[in-house]
Amino acid sequence: MNWRDIILQHFQPNISRLTLAADPDGLLLEEDILTALGEMGFEIISFGDPVAFRYAYESKYRCRWDHGEAAELIVVVRGSEQELRRLPYDIWKAGRKLSFTLADIFPKLSYPVVASLERFYLDRLYRAYAEYGGGELGERATKEFILKHVFGIVPELINSPVELLKMLLSRHCNMVSVPPMLDEYLVKSLRKKTIFQNWPLEDIVLRREAFFAFLQTKWNQFLKSLAGGGSFEEVPFDHYDIRVYIDDLFLEGHLQPVPVAGPEALPEWAKAGVLFDKRSEDRKRLEGLVEKIKKDLPEETATYRDWQRLAVLWAEMLVLNDELTGDVKTGGKAKIEELHETIEERFASWMIRRYGSLVNLPYTSRPVMLHHIPRYLAYRRSRGGARKTALVVMDGLALDQWLIMRRVLAEKRRKWRFEESQVFAWVPTLTSISRQALFAAEPPLYFKDSLTTTQKEERHWRKFWEDCGVQRSSIFYRKASGSEPVKEIEEALSPQLEIIGLVIDKVDRIMHGMELGTAGMHQQVRLWAEQGCLMELVEYLLTYEFDVFLTSDHGNITAAGKGRLPDGILAETRGERARIYDNEAFRRQVQEKVENALPWPGFGLPADCYVLLARGRYAFVSEGEEVMSHGGISLEEVIVPFVRIWEEH
Repeated sequence: MNWRDIILQHFQPNISRLTLAADPDGLLLEEDILTALGEMGFEIISFGDPVAFRYAYESKYRCRWDHGEAAELIVVVRGSEQELRRLPYDIWKAGRKLSFTLADIFPKLSYPVVASLERFYLDRLYRAYAEYGGGELGERATKEFILKHVFGIVPELINSPVELLKMLLSRHCNMVSVPPMLDEYLVKSLRKKTIFQNWPLEDIVLRREAFFAFLQTKWNQFLKSLAGGGSFEEVPFDHYDIRVYIDDLFLEGHLQPVPVAGPEALPEWAKAGVLFDKRSEDRKRLEGLVEKIKKDLPEETATYRDWQRLAVLWAEMLVLNDELTGDVKTGGKAKIEELHETIEERFASWMIRRYGSLVNLPYTSRPVMLHHIPRYLAYRRSRGGARKTALVVMDGLALDQWLIMRRVLAEKRRKWRFEESQVFAWVPTLTSISRQALFAAEPPLYFKDSLTTTQKEERHWRKFWEDCGVQRSSIFYRKASGSEPVKEIEEALSPQLEIIGLVIDKVDRIMHGMELGTAGMHQQVRLWAEQGCLMELVEYLLTYEFDVFLTSDHGNITAAGKGRLPDGILAETRGERARIYDNEAFRRQVQEKVENALPWPGFGLPADCYVLLARGRYAFVSEGEEVMSHGGISLEEVIVPFVRIWEEH
């Protein structure tokens, strides 16, 4: 039995067609819970804006019940049991009422500490809690219990640089997210120890990018010292418990190899971080990345985090593969093509099974989907973050293209820092759907009337922030080409603004005119980034103390034509990788006539929106034609960057 069973036992088919659940801790919105409830036939809707909720309730559920259809709905209210009274009276009266909290599942632990955990870690906590036979634990004891049993960290046992480094490498390499209150306790405990007096614990414990920047500096010093016949004891890279991480640190791009005078004096294990011949090193790294990706391919039961991590590795591989030429690229092409096919097939299967469970996931620690981003930014702002927030949306920027852009920004602006994560775009990954969901902070279900246009983005953006209490005059939205002088954009901005939303469509326009595939995209994105438009814009925002975030509405992929669809005037939207019909019979009629077409379940879309996607890396264009496009569910289209940019002083 696990903690989910405690909740799921309350849901059996045919008990009640309408269940109202008070869920202050977002337990019903956890990924596996949502998947399990979906497989049992339940549909879930969160109660937020009363008007939007009423529209969804009446259009998707009430009308089906009135026609005698069986549909079992769970309405989730993010609050205590008393908060169920916020629901419309007719719904409150008709529904079965339940309540779930972490305090019910972990009654002996401090509730605020447990509530700070991402739901991803509750499995580990529940296993340890099930074996715990003691009394109630206070706040401090709960912190120690969770650090030990969930994260494998026992502060009193970390008494040397080796033990500290092992803990940090395990944490940051695996992208482990520790709650701030536990981090503060950990740093405070370590700071008491004299041996760590000169270590920048507040930075390297809390911030992943700061840790790797610290390691890079120390690695450079370590190699220089060793090559000169000296010793370097500050960071124990040569300890056997640390050496096991070295290869992967350079393989995954966390650290960069550096040239060293007299490398022959170095031990063999250290040479993974030494730059000898760049071509040879890149080839070796490419082969290593391909093998690691094959080894780390997520299974059917994988979490969205597993796919996010793989997407980053795949993007690193794409960039590196493109930088290699001649025999290096040709030699591994077949292996990479085969791996790409496997990835897309497996990702599509996972998306069909698990994508629907991402929609309602909690967003307070980090957004998972695009429509979570404004809510995350508003939450950050309400918790004491910067009053001024700017979101820059790069239309069509894929994760590999962001890596190209990041390299340019990092070289030109040495003091800039990047806190990187990834989010899922909306499917179909069409601009009018995915980007509109981003600015509306809602699934596409709620903007049915503007599904095929981007004209209402500004209205969505302003409404969201006004609902958050921001004055209309302090909210700004604009589309820019990325080619106009930055002064033109800056003149429209005012230092008095609090919320800025900017769309830059340069990458998307590059993509639609691209005939040289991934290689051409990388080259053009690099050239545009070097022109400085984005740099100057971000610099302006940072100068006026904006909290700056960058994301994309969807990625793109090189797709091969397998023939045009015989849908004539049947399709409402005719994309190269996606078709939308207003009648399921139309979709079925077209699907039966073509291969390589995938009917999409329509998670979060209006009821009369029937989507047909091109499978894998195919497109609905003429046989033999190759296009850079978007709209489908490839890894490169769906998982996009979400980055915070700031300047270190």
